[in-house]
Amino acid sequence: MVADALWLLTARARNSQQWVDNTHCDVHTMHIDGHHYPVTLQNSSQWTTSYVVSARSTWLRYVRHEAMRQLSPRMAAMIRPLSGLLLCPLSALMSASRLDQAAIAANYMISTNLYPAWTQEQVQQITENLSTTYPQRPLMIRNICDAVCPDVFRHLQEEGWEMIPARLIYTCDPQETSVWKHNHVRQDARLLLDPQVEMVTHDAIRREDLAELRQVFRQLFIDKHSYLNPDFSDNFFELCLETRFLEFTALRYQGRWVGILGIYSHPASGWMTTPLIGYDTSLPQELGLYRRLMAILLNNAKSRQLKLHYSSGAGRFKQMRGGQPALEYTAVYARHLPKQTRVALHIFTQLLQKLAPGILKRADKL
Repeated sequence: MVADALWLLTARARNSQQWVDNTHCDVHTMHIDGHHYPVTLQNSSQWTTSYVVSARSTWLRYVRHEAMRQLSPRMAAMIRPLSGLLLCPLSALMSASRLDQAAIAANYMISTNLYPAWTQEQVQQITENLSTTYPQRPLMIRNICDAVCPDVFRHLQEEGWEMIPARLIYTCDPQETSVWKHNHVRQDARLLLDPQVEMVTHDAIRREDLAELRQVFRQLFIDKHSYLNPDFSDNFFELCLETRFLEFTALRYQGRWVGILGIYSHPASGWMTTPLIGYDTSLPQELGLYRRLMAILLNNAKSRQLKLHYSSGAGRFKQMRGGQPALEYTAVYARHLPKQTRVALHIFTQLLQKLAPGILKRADKL
């Protein structure tokens, strides 16, 4: 795809912050059967570094931030020092396994990467090429889920990649008639007929609108949820507008922008998702801005005949709109590394495989 190629070319030339403000890493290229994919590399991460490039942010910082967010300010201040102590063993294992210096393959620094149906031979080629190119780094591939890419999931395991639980996600097949029988789906669809909030398609958005749309995105994704989410830059919004790397749909209310949706379609995998979504959180909930955006997403998946990756969070909301829960993993490979590194990674993996599923399911109910 032209947009993917431009993303990669520019990221290599200018660095990762060209597209995501809170990333600090190099971007290299992986070649598989004529296709080019980004490989992100970092040597250290800051406390604000997004989880899309940092294992430490994925499994330690994000968990701690979400736990603190559920508490009152006073309680959070009391618990914060203790939470750091509780995470010390995992932090030590992560340092010993060098996970935060991993070479992350096919990583476009969005919340959900989607993959083609790589064959066993292609997965073997990926493994050999990366372990030769990065002999001192663990290898990592994010967003691996048996419900989304079962063949890739199986091939990676057969090649010796270990699976570390990362997120509880939701998937949906809008081609199934049962999805459209949900009361909430029908109610959301009726919202789109309400003219007080205007739906604006990609072609009607102008460059001068992007700064305001980015602020709408940041209100939800960064300010309300977490500074560890990818903070897409002004340049990224311009890239999407010009190339449809993400296809925009926006909401306008009383003359101002109040919602933004960025759709990532991946026909080679048969899936689509939304790595970019936001709305004006100061407006009354009765306007149903989030419900409108999710209805637009579901309609797009149906019209394109693609399955929908609902991503993580808002579990009850998504289940009432046809979402099915599934554990998503990060695949990690370390057979080319020294024994002590492999042992640390194996212990870290075993701990997360035992602890993470229950924690993720409980957290999603909060």
